[in-house]
Amino acid sequence: MEGSNRLDNLDGQRLDLIVIGGGVIGSGIASDAANRGLRVALFEKEDYACGTSSRSTRLIHGGLRYLEMFDFGLVRQDLKEREMLLRNAPHLVKPLPFMVPMYSKSLFYRLKMRVGMVLYDVLSYDKTLRNHRFYSKKQTLEMEPNLKEKGLQGSFIYYDAQVPYTERLVIENIISAEINGALCFNHVKVLKAVKEGNSVTGVLVRDELTGVEHKIKARLVVNVTGPWLDPVDEAMVEAPSHRVRKTKGIHFTATNVTTNAMVLFAESDNRLFFVIPWLGYAWVGTTDTDFKDELESVRADREDVEYLVASVKQVFPKADWDKIFFTNAGVRSLVMKETSQGVSESAVSRKHAIVDFEKKQGLKNYLSVVGGKLTAYRGIAEEATDAALKKLGLKCEGQTSSTKLPGAQFEGSFEQFILTMAEEGTTIGLSVAQVKYLSTLYGSRITEIFEIVRSNPAQAQALHSAYPDVRAQVKHAIEREQCLTLCDFMMRRCGLYFSKDQGQQAIEAASRDMALLLGWDEARRQSEIKAYLTEVGWTQEWKEKPAPRAESLAGIR
Repeated sequence: MEGSNRLDNLDGQRLDLIVIGGGVIGSGIASDAANRGLRVALFEKEDYACGTSSRSTRLIHGGLRYLEMFDFGLVRQDLKEREMLLRNAPHLVKPLPFMVPMYSKSLFYRLKMRVGMVLYDVLSYDKTLRNHRFYSKKQTLEMEPNLKEKGLQGSFIYYDAQVPYTERLVIENIISAEINGALCFNHVKVLKAVKEGNSVTGVLVRDELTGVEHKIKARLVVNVTGPWLDPVDEAMVEAPSHRVRKTKGIHFTATNVTTNAMVLFAESDNRLFFVIPWLGYAWVGTTDTDFKDELESVRADREDVEYLVASVKQVFPKADWDKIFFTNAGVRSLVMKETSQGVSESAVSRKHAIVDFEKKQGLKNYLSVVGGKLTAYRGIAEEATDAALKKLGLKCEGQTSSTKLPGAQFEGSFEQFILTMAEEGTTIGLSVAQVKYLSTLYGSRITEIFEIVRSNPAQAQALHSAYPDVRAQVKHAIEREQCLTLCDFMMRRCGLYFSKDQGQQAIEAASRDMALLLGWDEARRQSEIKAYLTEVGWTQEWKEKPAPRAESLAGIR
């Protein structure tokens, strides 16, 4: 619950580990470390997954294009992680076929692509997904009739995976951490380090909803704040930090035109981008441009969108790209190295780094995790937890490679699980479509929604007839998933933010239930509605936003 006493349980404690940052890697570290028995607290200044984790292309993949960079180790590691996620989170991570259409390519290029596909299959030798296949022009057009026909020579199809709701992946890692004893807090900002001599002994934090500050003691602190890493390091270390190269990526949603995910190359600059079936849309992106503005100001610009629209029209000329439902923009954090200066954004390595400040600057008990991909989050979290244990003089093997996430506690296939849940859900007033939707959000934790409905049948009421979401989800989000604002609920606890009108017809019902449960007065409720509508407005801002400076478009043109 929201209130000044949220952090009181930490008073007087000395934790083993404090994690700063509630994105996918930070939540993964909290989960892994708590699973190994460490006393852990995690602090996120806004809400879990509110940054880069919720603004990605939503793919779990080995990175076929990294083969061109000869980064075989990175590809192999990510392919291993892909298999673990397919096994440990089958309700959230789904296999997805990717098509690479060949247009007027030389024989050498097509042979090179075939070799790449074979190598990709070889590197994923322990996979459960299918091997690649080549399809003729006729077969390709039968599968994807919206493709441009002129110059088409055929296509390759290979398999990776998709996580439609990355927000839920983060939430489940937070829940996993809490199950194992971690104390996790959203809307709590770490202000600075507490030090004794050259050792970090804790942090000073502020509850952003109440303004209350606390000093929290810990043996070790790790910064996992993604693109915010440098300013957090500067506040902690009290010295300049330049470890992150930030690049912006945007996506937009339009009417879906494909069966397979499409791997395409822009005619203007040969940059790779995707057109992906996602929640009934075409999910188009991403761009990759250096970003040096304030992180909170990141939006899709008109030029970003027009670049992607022009690129996708070249391949799908018959499709309607005039109606864009909403955009999405985020900032990647890449490891800044001298060798990356002057290198194009897309060519910068996606490898991560773990910085020990005792070795770098003589400051004990402080680590930072720089960079990292969504796909690799579990492995990076394991590596960071290994480093933390070593610093603490402890030994304990990680188990997350074989540990299912909380929503994956079911036997058999996910499809069979949905059928079983549908039988149960229809007896308490939910439709089959609602149960299927709720299962994709909560997995086996859908039974917690059922419990709420059984205790009060009115909780089965839809928040609005336009959506499958029900009132029980609001109560569940607050009581089980630390939902403290309307944005938390609409954007990261359910799928309303991703509906065509971004859930605007459900705002009234959701905010009224939240006000009742959290004790908001009418002024606070209206403030919450305004904050959410502002977030929605930012996804449409590209229509009006003026052109950025020419130098910031260098990576687009």
